[in-house]
Amino acid sequence: MTGCGTTEPPPAHHDGRRILVTGGAGFIGVWLCRELERLGFDIVVVDDLRTTPLQRHVGELRCKSVLDMDLDDLDGIFAVYHLASRKNVAESHHQPLEYLENVDAAGHLLRLCAQVNMPRVVMASSCEVYGIAPALPTAETAPLAPRSPYARTKVALEMLAHAHHQVRSGGSDVTIARFFNVYGPGERPDAVVPALCLAAADADRLVIEGSGTQRRDFSYVTDVVSKLVALLDTTELPVVNIGSGESASVLELVELVRGLKPGVEVEWLQGRPHEIPEFLADTAVATRHLGDLGPAVGLREGVARTYDWWVKQVRTGVRAPELVGDPH
Repeated sequence: MTGCGTTEPPPAHHDGRRILVTGGAGFIGVWLCRELERLGFDIVVVDDLRTTPLQRHVGELRCKSVLDMDLDDLDGIFAVYHLASRKNVAESHHQPLEYLENVDAAGHLLRLCAQVNMPRVVMASSCEVYGIAPALPTAETAPLAPRSPYARTKVALEMLAHAHHQVRSGGSDVTIARFFNVYGPGERPDAVVPALCLAAADADRLVIEGSGTQRRDFSYVTDVVSKLVALLDTTELPVVNIGSGESASVLELVELVRGLKPGVEVEWLQGRPHEIPEFLADTAVATRHLGDLGPAVGLREGVARTYDWWVKQVRTGVRAPELVGDPH
Protein backbone atom coordinates (compact mmCIF):
# COMPACT_ATOMS: atom_id res chain seq x y z
CA MET A 1 0.00 0.00 0.00
CA THR A 2 1.16 3.53 -0.67
CA GLY A 3 1.12 6.57 1.61
CA CYS A 4 -0.61 9.91 1.13
CA GLY A 5 1.26 10.62 -2.08
CA THR A 6 3.14 13.71 -0.90
CA THR A 7 6.88 14.24 -1.00
CA GLU A 8 7.09 17.21 1.37
CA PRO A 9 9.95 16.87 3.89
CA PRO A 10 8.77 16.36 7.48
CA PRO A 11 9.12 19.33 9.87
CA ALA A 12 12.40 18.98 11.77
CA HIS A 13 10.85 19.87 15.15
CA HIS A 14 8.79 16.67 15.11
CA ASP A 15 11.74 14.32 14.52
CA GLY A 16 12.11 11.51 17.02
CA ARG A 17 8.87 12.01 18.93
CA ARG A 18 6.86 8.84 19.42
CA ILE A 19 3.09 8.57 19.16
CA LEU A 20 1.02 5.51 20.05
CA VAL A 21 -2.17 4.76 18.11
CA THR A 22 -4.52 2.07 19.36
CA GLY A 23 -6.51 0.55 16.53
CA GLY A 24 -3.77 1.86 14.27
CA ALA A 25 -4.17 -1.01 11.79
CA GLY A 26 -7.80 -0.04 11.17
CA PHE A 27 -9.21 2.26 8.51
CA ILE A 28 -8.80 5.67 10.18
CA GLY A 29 -5.76 4.49 12.11
CA VAL A 30 -3.73 3.62 9.01
CA TRP A 31 -4.47 6.97 7.37
CA LEU A 32 -3.58 8.80 10.59
CA CYS A 33 -0.34 6.86 11.03
CA ARG A 34 0.69 7.57 7.44
CA GLU A 35 0.31 11.29 7.98
CA LEU A 36 2.04 11.27 11.36
CA GLU A 37 4.96 9.34 9.87
CA ARG A 38 5.15 11.82 6.99
CA LEU A 39 5.41 14.59 9.57
CA GLY A 40 8.43 12.91 11.15
CA PHE A 41 6.88 11.13 14.11
CA ASP A 42 7.81 7.60 15.16
CA ILE A 43 4.64 5.50 15.29
CA VAL A 44 3.73 2.65 17.61
CA VAL A 45 0.54 0.77 16.70
CA VAL A 46 -1.37 -1.33 19.23
CA ASP A 47 -3.91 -3.53 17.45
CA ASP A 48 -4.99 -7.11 18.05
CA LEU A 49 -5.92 -7.58 14.36
CA ARG A 50 -9.15 -9.34 15.29
CA THR A 51 -10.61 -7.59 12.25
CA THR A 52 -8.54 -8.28 9.14
CA PRO A 53 -7.09 -4.97 7.90
CA LEU A 54 -7.59 -3.93 4.29
CA GLN A 55 -4.48 -1.74 4.32
CA ARG A 56 -0.90 -2.25 5.42
CA HIS A 57 -0.12 -0.81 8.82
CA VAL A 58 2.46 1.93 9.34
CA GLY A 59 5.07 1.98 12.10
CA GLU A 60 5.90 -0.57 14.79
CA LEU A 61 3.02 -3.02 15.32
CA ARG A 62 2.41 -4.49 18.76
CA CYS A 63 -0.19 -7.16 18.19
CA LYS A 64 -2.20 -7.07 21.39
CA SER A 65 -5.45 -5.89 22.87
CA VAL A 66 -5.60 -2.51 24.59
CA LEU A 67 -6.53 -4.46 27.73
CA ASP A 68 -3.15 -6.22 27.54
CA MET A 69 -1.14 -3.00 27.38
CA ASP A 70 1.23 -2.17 30.22
CA LEU A 71 3.45 0.73 31.21
CA ASP A 72 6.23 -0.47 28.92
CA ASP A 73 3.99 0.28 25.94
CA LEU A 74 4.00 3.95 26.90
CA ASP A 75 7.76 4.22 27.34
CA GLY A 76 9.00 7.16 25.27
CA ILE A 77 5.48 8.05 24.07
CA PHE A 78 4.38 11.68 24.26
CA ALA A 79 0.88 11.39 22.77
CA VAL A 80 -1.79 8.68 22.44
CA TYR A 81 -4.64 8.37 19.97
CA HIS A 82 -7.20 5.84 21.18
CA LEU A 83 -9.09 4.63 18.10
CA ALA A 84 -9.55 0.94 18.96
CA SER A 85 -13.20 0.04 19.36
CA ARG A 86 -15.98 -2.37 18.61
CA LYS A 87 -18.16 -0.22 16.36
CA ASN A 88 -20.97 -2.20 14.74
CA VAL A 89 -24.17 -0.47 15.90
CA ALA A 90 -26.54 -3.22 14.75
CA GLU A 91 -24.40 -5.98 16.25
CA SER A 92 -24.31 -4.18 19.59
CA HIS A 93 -28.08 -4.61 19.95
CA HIS A 94 -27.61 -8.40 19.77
CA GLN A 95 -24.36 -8.64 21.74
CA PRO A 96 -24.51 -5.73 24.21
CA LEU A 97 -22.25 -7.26 26.84
CA GLU A 98 -19.46 -7.76 24.30
CA TYR A 99 -19.41 -4.00 23.77
CA LEU A 100 -18.50 -3.35 27.38
CA GLU A 101 -14.96 -4.00 26.17
CA ASN A 102 -15.01 -0.45 24.77
CA VAL A 103 -15.43 0.90 28.29
CA ASP A 104 -12.95 -1.48 29.92
CA ALA A 105 -10.28 -0.73 27.32
CA ALA A 106 -10.70 3.04 27.68
CA GLY A 107 -10.49 2.82 31.46
CA HIS A 108 -7.38 0.64 31.36
CA LEU A 109 -5.62 2.94 28.91
CA LEU A 110 -6.49 6.07 30.91
CA ARG A 111 -5.12 4.48 34.09
CA LEU A 112 -1.82 3.76 32.32
CA CYS A 113 -1.69 7.29 30.93
CA ALA A 114 -2.31 8.71 34.41
CA GLN A 115 0.55 6.70 35.87
CA VAL A 116 3.06 8.14 33.39
CA ASN A 117 1.51 11.63 33.16
CA MET A 118 0.99 11.24 29.41
CA PRO A 119 0.96 14.81 28.05
CA ARG A 120 -1.64 14.37 25.28
CA VAL A 121 -4.47 11.89 24.76
CA VAL A 122 -7.11 11.97 22.00
CA MET A 123 -9.96 9.49 22.39
CA ALA A 124 -12.36 8.60 19.59
CA SER A 125 -16.07 8.83 20.27
CA SER A 126 -19.02 8.98 17.90
CA CYS A 127 -21.91 11.15 16.79
CA GLU A 128 -24.07 8.21 17.89
CA VAL A 129 -23.88 9.60 21.43
CA TYR A 130 -26.33 12.34 20.39
CA GLY A 131 -29.07 9.92 19.33
CA ILE A 132 -31.93 11.87 17.76
CA ALA A 133 -30.55 15.33 18.44
CA PRO A 134 -32.96 18.13 19.41
CA ALA A 135 -31.22 20.51 16.99
CA LEU A 136 -29.38 20.23 13.68
CA PRO A 137 -26.56 20.95 13.20
CA THR A 138 -25.67 19.49 16.58
CA ALA A 139 -23.18 21.23 18.86
CA GLU A 140 -20.93 19.56 21.42
CA THR A 141 -23.14 20.97 24.21
CA ALA A 142 -26.20 19.00 23.04
CA PRO A 143 -27.57 16.44 25.50
CA LEU A 144 -26.34 12.89 25.06
CA ALA A 145 -29.13 10.45 24.20
CA PRO A 146 -27.56 7.19 22.95
CA ARG A 147 -29.92 4.69 21.33
CA SER A 148 -27.67 1.62 21.03
CA PRO A 149 -25.37 -0.33 23.34
CA TYR A 150 -22.47 0.80 21.17
CA ALA A 151 -23.38 4.45 21.64
CA ARG A 152 -23.81 3.95 25.38
CA THR A 153 -20.27 2.57 25.63
CA LYS A 154 -19.01 5.71 23.92
CA VAL A 155 -20.87 7.87 26.44
CA ALA A 156 -19.25 5.86 29.23
CA LEU A 157 -15.84 6.29 27.58
CA GLU A 158 -16.41 10.05 27.47
CA MET A 159 -17.34 10.16 31.16
CA LEU A 160 -14.15 8.29 32.06
CA ALA A 161 -12.08 10.66 29.93
CA HIS A 162 -13.66 13.75 31.50
CA ALA A 163 -13.01 12.36 35.00
CA HIS A 164 -9.39 11.62 34.09
CA HIS A 165 -9.00 15.14 32.68
CA GLN A 166 -10.45 16.75 35.81
CA VAL A 167 -8.28 14.91 38.34
CA ARG A 168 -5.01 15.03 36.43
CA SER A 169 -2.10 16.65 38.28
CA GLY A 170 0.15 18.06 35.62
CA GLY A 171 -0.57 15.02 33.48
CA SER A 172 -2.68 14.20 30.46
CA ASP A 173 -4.63 16.74 28.50
CA VAL A 174 -7.53 14.73 27.04
CA THR A 175 -9.75 15.54 24.08
CA ILE A 176 -12.79 13.54 22.99
CA ALA A 177 -13.12 13.52 19.19
CA ARG A 178 -16.71 12.74 18.17
CA PHE A 179 -16.48 11.22 14.69
CA PHE A 180 -19.35 11.61 12.32
CA ASN A 181 -19.41 9.32 9.24
CA VAL A 182 -15.78 8.98 8.17
CA TYR A 183 -15.29 7.31 4.78
CA GLY A 184 -12.68 6.75 2.09
CA PRO A 185 -10.40 4.11 0.53
CA GLY A 186 -9.52 1.25 2.85
CA GLU A 187 -12.73 1.27 4.87
CA ARG A 188 -14.35 -2.14 5.27
CA PRO A 189 -17.70 -2.66 3.53
CA ASP A 190 -19.66 -2.75 6.77
CA ALA A 191 -20.32 0.97 6.31
CA VAL A 192 -22.59 2.56 3.75
CA VAL A 193 -20.11 4.26 1.39
CA PRO A 194 -17.75 1.30 0.87
CA ALA A 195 -20.69 -1.11 0.79
CA LEU A 196 -22.25 0.80 -2.11
CA CYS A 197 -18.91 1.23 -3.89
CA LEU A 198 -17.99 -2.45 -3.59
CA ALA A 199 -21.47 -3.52 -4.67
CA ALA A 200 -21.27 -1.36 -7.79
CA ALA A 201 -17.74 -2.50 -8.60
CA ASP A 202 -18.39 -6.18 -8.10
CA ALA A 203 -22.08 -7.04 -8.12
CA ASP A 204 -23.91 -4.34 -10.13
CA ARG A 205 -26.53 -4.19 -7.38
CA LEU A 206 -26.96 -1.52 -4.72
CA VAL A 207 -28.92 -2.26 -1.57
CA ILE A 208 -30.95 0.43 0.19
CA GLU A 209 -32.36 -0.30 3.62
CA GLY A 210 -35.58 1.55 4.35
CA SER A 211 -36.55 4.69 2.47
CA GLY A 212 -33.00 5.88 1.81
CA THR A 213 -33.91 9.32 3.12
CA GLN A 214 -31.77 8.90 6.26
CA ARG A 215 -29.03 11.53 6.19
CA ARG A 216 -25.48 11.42 7.47
CA ASP A 217 -22.61 13.89 7.82
CA PHE A 218 -19.90 12.31 5.64
CA SER A 219 -16.26 13.35 6.11
CA TYR A 220 -13.48 12.15 3.83
CA VAL A 221 -10.75 10.41 5.79
CA THR A 222 -7.90 12.80 4.92
CA ASP A 223 -9.97 15.74 6.21
CA VAL A 224 -10.55 13.87 9.45
CA VAL A 225 -6.86 13.04 9.75
CA SER A 226 -5.92 16.70 9.30
CA LYS A 227 -8.13 17.57 12.26
CA LEU A 228 -6.74 14.75 14.39
CA VAL A 229 -3.19 15.89 13.72
CA ALA A 230 -4.13 19.50 14.55
CA LEU A 231 -5.41 18.29 17.92
CA LEU A 232 -1.83 17.46 18.95
CA ASP A 233 -1.12 21.15 19.45
CA THR A 234 -4.58 22.07 20.77
CA THR A 235 -4.92 22.14 24.54
CA GLU A 236 -7.85 22.43 26.91
CA LEU A 237 -10.43 21.25 24.39
CA PRO A 238 -12.54 18.61 26.19
CA VAL A 239 -14.70 17.57 23.23
CA VAL A 240 -14.94 18.40 19.54
CA ASN A 241 -17.12 17.28 16.64
CA ILE A 242 -15.14 15.85 13.74
CA GLY A 243 -17.55 16.26 10.85
CA SER A 244 -18.05 18.17 7.63
CA GLY A 245 -21.02 20.30 8.62
CA GLU A 246 -23.01 19.01 5.64
CA SER A 247 -25.28 15.99 5.28
CA ALA A 248 -26.41 13.79 2.41
CA SER A 249 -29.02 11.08 2.14
CA VAL A 250 -28.41 7.45 1.23
CA LEU A 251 -30.43 8.13 -1.93
CA GLU A 252 -27.99 10.91 -2.87
CA LEU A 253 -25.08 8.54 -2.27
CA VAL A 254 -26.70 5.95 -4.50
CA GLU A 255 -27.06 8.49 -7.30
CA LEU A 256 -23.38 9.45 -7.00
CA VAL A 257 -22.38 5.79 -7.27
CA ARG A 258 -24.75 5.20 -10.20
CA GLY A 259 -23.09 8.13 -11.93
CA LEU A 260 -19.82 6.25 -11.68
CA LYS A 261 -21.35 2.92 -12.74
CA PRO A 262 -24.32 3.57 -15.06
CA GLY A 263 -26.95 0.88 -15.22
CA VAL A 264 -26.36 -0.56 -11.77
CA GLU A 265 -29.57 -1.89 -10.23
CA VAL A 266 -31.07 -0.97 -6.88
CA GLU A 267 -32.63 -3.39 -4.39
CA TRP A 268 -34.81 -2.15 -1.55
CA LEU A 269 -34.84 -3.90 1.82
CA GLN A 270 -36.79 -3.32 5.00
CA GLY A 271 -35.42 -0.53 7.18
CA ARG A 272 -33.65 -1.33 10.39
CA PRO A 273 -35.06 -0.59 13.85
CA HIS A 274 -33.71 2.31 15.92
CA GLU A 275 -32.73 4.18 12.75
CA ILE A 276 -31.72 7.80 13.38
CA PRO A 277 -33.03 10.18 10.69
CA GLU A 278 -30.02 12.48 10.50
CA PHE A 279 -26.62 13.32 11.93
CA LEU A 280 -25.19 16.75 11.19
CA ALA A 281 -22.19 18.28 12.95
CA ASP A 282 -21.94 21.81 14.18
CA THR A 283 -18.31 22.49 13.28
CA ALA A 284 -17.87 25.89 14.94
CA VAL A 285 -15.72 24.54 17.79
CA ALA A 286 -13.42 22.67 15.38
CA THR A 287 -13.07 25.74 13.17
CA ARG A 288 -12.31 28.00 16.11
CA HIS A 289 -9.73 25.73 17.75
CA LEU A 290 -8.16 23.94 14.78
CA GLY A 291 -8.10 26.81 12.29
CA ASP A 292 -8.12 26.65 8.50
CA LEU A 293 -6.92 23.23 7.40
CA GLY A 294 -7.41 23.82 3.69
CA PRO A 295 -10.21 22.81 1.33
CA ALA A 296 -12.14 19.68 2.22
CA VAL A 297 -12.68 16.80 -0.17
CA GLY A 298 -16.27 17.06 -1.38
CA LEU A 299 -18.63 14.11 -1.29
CA ARG A 300 -18.67 13.62 -5.06
CA GLU A 301 -14.87 13.51 -5.24
CA GLY A 302 -14.55 11.39 -2.10
CA VAL A 303 -17.03 8.80 -3.33
CA ALA A 304 -15.24 8.66 -6.69
CA ARG A 305 -11.90 8.02 -4.97
CA THR A 306 -13.47 5.32 -2.81
CA TYR A 307 -15.14 3.66 -5.80
CA ASP A 308 -11.88 3.67 -7.80
CA TRP A 309 -10.09 2.04 -4.86
CA TRP A 310 -12.68 -0.73 -4.70
CA VAL A 311 -12.53 -1.28 -8.46
CA LYS A 312 -8.80 -1.94 -8.08
CA GLN A 313 -9.40 -4.33 -5.18
CA VAL A 314 -11.96 -6.32 -7.17
CA ARG A 315 -9.65 -6.50 -10.19
CA THR A 316 -6.81 -7.87 -8.10
CA GLY A 317 -9.02 -10.20 -6.07
CA VAL A 318 -8.36 -8.36 -2.78
CA ARG A 319 -11.81 -8.39 -1.23
CA ALA A 320 -13.85 -10.31 1.29
CA PRO A 321 -17.48 -10.77 0.24
CA GLU A 322 -18.46 -12.20 3.60
CA LEU A 323 -17.83 -8.75 5.11
CA VAL A 324 -20.61 -7.04 3.18
CA GLY A 325 -23.48 -6.11 5.44
CA ASP A 326 -24.62 -3.63 8.08
CA PRO A 327 -24.18 -0.71 5.65
CA HIS A 328 -24.26 1.97 8.31
